Amino acid sequence: MSTKPTVNEDFKSEIEGRSEEELLEEENRNQQTLDSFVESDKNWS
Repeated sequence: MSTKPTVNEDFKSEIEGRSEEELLEEENRNQQTLDSFVESDKNWS
């Protein structure tokens, strides 16, 4: 049996190692990116 952590365990440990502020900043950047794509798509329609 492998001792390598699963992908979910890797993500969980990465998230736990980051502050809530960092996670909120990333969430905001992700939302801005999604908003940009939505606006771009509207312009193509």
